[in-house]
Amino acid sequence: MILNDTETREAHFIVNGKGQSTNPYAESELAFWGRRCTSNCYVKIIEVEEPEPEFRLWSDVKNWPNETLPKEGEDVHIMSGWKMILDLNVTPQFKLLRVNGILHFSDEMDVHLKAKHIFVRAGELHIGNETHPYQHNAQITLFGEKDQETVVYDNAIEAGNKLIANVNLIKMFGKKRTKKMTRLT
Repeated sequence: MILNDTETREAHFIVNGKGQSTNPYAESELAFWGRRCTSNCYVKIIEVEEPEPEFRLWSDVKNWPNETLPKEGEDVHIMSGWKMILDLNVTPQFKLLRVNGILHFSDEMDVHLKAKHIFVRAGELHIGNETHPYQHNAQITLFGEKDQETVVYDNAIEAGNKLIANVNLIKMFGKKRTKKMTRLT
């Protein structure tokens, strides 16, 4: 249910049949009761902090919690207030990259970011800028199979399983094209 919306009354649920009796076709009864949350019911709002004065380098373990670089299959969070420069030629394949701070691709090298899901939530993703277009090759590869679990943002928005979701700011500026054709692959 969506509060303060008098026209929308939706409830989504999934039944997987686990815990059923030995007969998988036996009928079961489900009962639902409407409840209104009184506390801790909503997604926590990320308070945007002032960006740090200095940039962090992704490759420096001192810039990460527990002083370890993000690994293959992990969820990676660029925290609010961080200004991070992605200075790896190729990243491991992450399950999720959530950007609540600022993430810049290093313009000192080619950068290849690999993830299943990139969510620019309260932060920013920059590849070059208006005055200094990116001069190397920036590549973002999204991974996922059509039968894998999907990302659901709320009861009404199912986004798929390989995506870049942006609710704040993504800016990409590259070198001038020599041809007047662009191809997305």
